[in-house]
Amino acid sequence: MKMPIDRMMVREQEFCFLQARAIWGEDLKESYNQFVGFHTYVDRKREGKASFRIAARSYYRLYLDGKMIAHGPARTAEGYCRVDEFSVEMKGGCHIAVEVAAYDKPKKYCNDCTMELGMLTMEILDEEGDVLTATGQPGWTCRELTERRSCVETMSHSRGIVEYYDLTPESFDWRVQELMETPVLVAEEPFYLIRRAPYPTYHAIPFPTLTSLMDMRQTGSLKVHRTTLIAKAVNARWYAQIPEENVFVEELMAEEDAPFTGKYQRELLSDSGRQRVHMVPGHGDMGVMWERNESEVGFLDFSVTVSCSCVLDVLNSDVLNEAGMLEGNTYVTRYHLQPGSYHLTTFEPKLVRYVKMIVRTAGEVVLISPVLLDYSYPDTEKYDFRCSDNDLNRIYDAARRTLRLNTLDIFMDCPERERGGWLCDSYFTARGAWQMFGDLSVERDFIENFMLTGAEDYQDHFFPEVYPGVHEPRNEPGIRNWSFWLLEELYEFFERSGDRKLIRQWEERVSILLDHLITLRGKSGLLEDIGSQFVDWSLSNESFAIGPISVPNNCLAVDMLRKMAELYDRLDWRQAAEEMHAVLMTLQQNAGDSVKWEENEQRVQLKSGTCRTESGIALEIFSGYHKEDRAFLHRFVEQMGPAPIHRSDPNIGKSNLFIGLMIRFAVLAEMGKVDTLVREWKALYLEELRIGPGTLFESIQEDSGCHGFNACVGAMMTQLILGLGEARQRSKTITISPHPCGLTWASGSAGCEDGDFFLRWYADYEEHELDMMLLLPDGWKAEYRLPFELTGWKVRVNGEELAP
Repeated sequence: MKMPIDRMMVREQEFCFLQARAIWGEDLKESYNQFVGFHTYVDRKREGKASFRIAARSYYRLYLDGKMIAHGPARTAEGYCRVDEFSVEMKGGCHIAVEVAAYDKPKKYCNDCTMELGMLTMEILDEEGDVLTATGQPGWTCRELTERRSCVETMSHSRGIVEYYDLTPESFDWRVQELMETPVLVAEEPFYLIRRAPYPTYHAIPFPTLTSLMDMRQTGSLKVHRTTLIAKAVNARWYAQIPEENVFVEELMAEEDAPFTGKYQRELLSDSGRQRVHMVPGHGDMGVMWERNESEVGFLDFSVTVSCSCVLDVLNSDVLNEAGMLEGNTYVTRYHLQPGSYHLTTFEPKLVRYVKMIVRTAGEVVLISPVLLDYSYPDTEKYDFRCSDNDLNRIYDAARRTLRLNTLDIFMDCPERERGGWLCDSYFTARGAWQMFGDLSVERDFIENFMLTGAEDYQDHFFPEVYPGVHEPRNEPGIRNWSFWLLEELYEFFERSGDRKLIRQWEERVSILLDHLITLRGKSGLLEDIGSQFVDWSLSNESFAIGPISVPNNCLAVDMLRKMAELYDRLDWRQAAEEMHAVLMTLQQNAGDSVKWEENEQRVQLKSGTCRTESGIALEIFSGYHKEDRAFLHRFVEQMGPAPIHRSDPNIGKSNLFIGLMIRFAVLAEMGKVDTLVREWKALYLEELRIGPGTLFESIQEDSGCHGFNACVGAMMTQLILGLGEARQRSKTITISPHPCGLTWASGSAGCEDGDFFLRWYADYEEHELDMMLLLPDGWKAEYRLPFELTGWKVRVNGEELAP
C-alpha cells in the first residue's frame, strides 16, 4: 500500500473517523470485479438530520430505506481514500444499505480508478455528534451481490466492465433487510483524506421526447468498432477469460432499426410528467428511443414491468449515426429480467443525449420513460458571460456545459469513455473552472492526487499521465512531458489561489522529479529520448517530428523549470533552464520540430529534422520563444490555424484541436489577437454545435464529442472580450482589458474567495466611447490594460474617464 513520503505532508487534509473501521466481505466467489452489499438498521428515537461519513473502493452507492441517496466517493491516490460527508434527514428507524463495487482485472489497466482491494468505511452521527452506527461494530451484515455478472466485456480500453444483471423482483430486497453474512475487517486501513470537491445534486433530468419505436434486426455481419478493437488489444488477458455467454456487445453493434411491427400505447403520468409506454412485440425484438436537446451526465433511472422473462438492453449515446440511428455500443447496460416489476438505476454514470431500450421478450412490457440522475459539477450558473453576438454566446454555453460534464471530484478528459484525470487537459480545464465556476476545490484535490504518488514508483520519478488510475507495467508513467504541464498548472494554481501552504507541502514531490530531470539532459544539453512524448493529435506526434530530440517539448521544459525555480527559489533549476535555453537559441527559427546529433570526422553538431508543424510552433511560442520576431509571429497569426487569412504553407503540418489549437488560442490570447480568436472559434465550434450534442469535441474529426479542455475557451471569452481577467487571489488583483471586436455590449461576472466581480460595457462606435460598470470585492484592485483597438477612445469606468 502506498503511503505519503512524509505523513506530515497531508496532516491537515487527513480525515479521522470516530469509530468506523474498514470492512469487506469474506470468501467471495469472484476474484475480479467484486460486488458486495452491506446493511444495518438504525433505530432513532426521534427525527432529525444525521451526518454520513463514507469512504469506499472502488465506488459505493448509499440507500436509505431502499432509496438511492448518494454515490461516490471522490477519487484519490493509491493507498488513500477520500471521505464523503453529508447530512440526510432520517425519520425514526431506517434501513441503511451500501452497494460497493471493487473493480479489478488480471492485467490492471484503468484510467478512472486505482483497482485496489474493495473496502467500506462508514459511520453515521446524530445532530449532537454521537455515533449512531459504524462499520466494524455489531449490527452490520453483508452479502456478495452476484446479480451483477463479474466477468464481462469492458466499456472501453481504460474503464471497468459493462453492467450485466440477472434479476428477479426480489433482487433488491437486501437493501431493506438483515443479510446472512458478517463482514470482516480489512487487513490494512487506507489513509483517509477530506473531500474538498462539491457534491452532485442527483436532480432528475427528464427525457421529454419519445422519438421512435422500432423492431431490431441483425445485419448479418459483425461490425468491427474502434472502441472494442482497442479494448481487446489493451485487455487481451481479460477478454481471453470471458465466457461465451457473457459476450454480446459486437452482436448488439450488428443490429439495426427496422419498421415497428408490434403494438403500443402511451399515456402521460400527470403526477410526474413522465410517460408510460405499453408495448407488445410483433415479428421481432422491439425498441423505443427517447432524446434530449443536449447531453447530460448521470445515472439512468426508470421503471419496467415484464409479463414474461425478458432481456432488456439500455443503450445511451450523445450522437446518432449517419442514418439517424442509435447504434449498439460498449456503454450498454443489459438486464435479464424474470416476470415482475422493477425500478432500475444504472450504477455507472452515463453520457446521454439519446436513450434506446431494446426489449427481447414474447410478452407485454410496460416502460416508464427514463430520467437521468445528475452526476456532474453542481453549477449554480452564478457567473456568466453574454454579449451582443449570439454565436459567441452559444459557444460560451457549450464550453460551460463541456466543463460541467467533465468536472466533479476531479477534472476529467471525457465523461464516459475514460473519466480520467489526464494531465495537460487539466491545465486548460482548470483555467475554465476558476473563471466560470469561481471554485478551486476540484483543482486542489486534483493536484493533490498527483502529488501523493510515490516518486520512486515511476520511471525517472515522473508523474503518471492520468490519475487516479493504474497501468501495467506499474512503473510506466506514460507521456513524460505531461508532467511539465502539471507543473505549469501548479504555477498558475498558486497565482489563482495564493495557497503557499499547499505549495510547500508539494515541494518534496516536485523536487524529486526536477532534481532528476535536469540530469537526463544528453550531450546536446537538451532532454533526449526521455520516453513517450506528445505535442498534438496530428503530424506533430509522428516519430520523425517528435524525436529523437523534441524542440517544442524542450522549450516547454525550459518554461516550466523557470517557473518552478521562481516558485521554490531554486537557482539550480534556473541555471539548468538557461543552459537549455542557450542551446535552443542556436537553432534556426525555421528548424524542424525535432533535431538530432550528426557526427562525422570533422565535427559533432545538432541537425534539424525536416518536419515543421503548426502545433510545434504554437508550443514554442507558448513557452516564450520567437516572441521578438515580428515576421514569424505575423505568419503564425495569419497563415496558420483553422481559418487563416492567407494561404497556409503546405510544408507546415496542420494542428488538431487537442492540444495544438488550444495552445494556439492561448498564444493568440496573450498576443491580444482577439479578432483572430473570434474568427477561429466560430469557424471551429459553430460547426461542432451544428452537428453535435451541445458540447465541444476532442478533435476536429470528432473522436470524443465532450472533452473538458475546451472549457478554456469560455474563460477566454470572459477575460478577452468582456475584459474581466483571471482573478489572482495571491495579489488580490484583476486585469480589466475589454476588446469590443465590433460588438455593441458585453456583460458578465466571475468570483474569488472574497466575493464577486461584475463588469458590463457598452461601445459607441460613432462617438468612439466605451462605458464600463465595474464592481469588485472589498480589498481588490483593478489593473487596466486597454487594447490597441481602443486607441483614441474615451473609456469610462463607473462614470470616471480613464487616463490615456
